[in-house]
Amino acid sequence: MLEIIQVETDQHKSHIHQLFWEYFNETKLIFSHQFGINLDVNTFFEQYMTQLHEFIPPSGRLLLAQYEAQIVGCACLRKIGEDVGEIKRMYVSPEFRRKGIGRALLGTIVNKASSIGYSKIRLDSAPFAKEAHTLYRVYGFQDIEPYLEKIEIPLEHRANWVFMELVLK
Repeated sequence: MLEIIQVETDQHKSHIHQLFWEYFNETKLIFSHQFGINLDVNTFFEQYMTQLHEFIPPSGRLLLAQYEAQIVGCACLRKIGEDVGEIKRMYVSPEFRRKGIGRALLGTIVNKASSIGYSKIRLDSAPFAKEAHTLYRVYGFQDIEPYLEKIEIPLEHRANWVFMELVLK
């Protein structure tokens, strides 16, 4: 059974730490193999841990996916404009992929963004995340030009990055 839960407790936060650590280590391997870039996982991890406050209500959300009593994924939402939200760190542990968990996280985060009152949701995604791109497009996300809020992506990589937006009804 799958349940999507809002991060509220210290135990939930420890799961976020674990999932972010997995995410950054997986990303490091891919960046190293595909781009010859050596990411400093500790720096990225520490940076994002200090930004967790951006993902709390009322303007943000920090969600966990619990599958058969295990925490296996996460998705974050933060405010980046007057009525614009941004999805960050949507991640499912590799051994739990292809079970509908990413779809459930995305559906929940889109519904949360709508209930907050955002008119648009944006996201950025690495070029190698083809399955994620497909999922986003199924939900109605459209490719857009890089948006100004994306200072974390070095200029030399923005041309290869995927930027998307969903207009909410």
